[in-house]
Amino acid sequence: MHSPDAPGEENPALSPTSLAKIEKGSNRSMWELLLQMRVLLPYLARLVPLLDRGLLKAAPDLTDLRAGIVEMQTGTRDLEVQARNQALQLERIEQQMARLRVVHENSIEETRSLAAGMKSLRRWMLTFAIAIVLLLLASVGMAAFMVIHP
Repeated sequence: MHSPDAPGEENPALSPTSLAKIEKGSNRSMWELLLQMRVLLPYLARLVPLLDRGLLKAAPDLTDLRAGIVEMQTGTRDLEVQARNQALQLERIEQQMARLRVVHENSIEETRSLAAGMKSLRRWMLTFAIAIVLLLLASVGMAAFMVIHP
């Protein structure tokens, strides 16, 4: 393909026949569209400064946005502090639960040993009661025997 700015050659962008030779398969070439759009360039050149002035005058007020961002950052810091405090509280609660679990296990063990002691005491008391009843019966029997056989 030839360069359009080569010395000694015509500018192919200016002639529509050379545009047709460059792009044979397309209905409208890009160069033709650009040539048609060049009519709009003076209007666009006058419109752009007006748009710039309008954009400069209507510059968005970012103070509210900045204040909102600062407020969000402050809120985020506050939430982080609260999260840390809650994490510490959870750790303390977990430690208390572990201590309570140990105390509970100890009380269960003491209850078992107390129950075993009570069972043992009951057996001894029952044994002594039986022994006393037997001795009482023996005493009554001996007293009756002495009264009957003088």
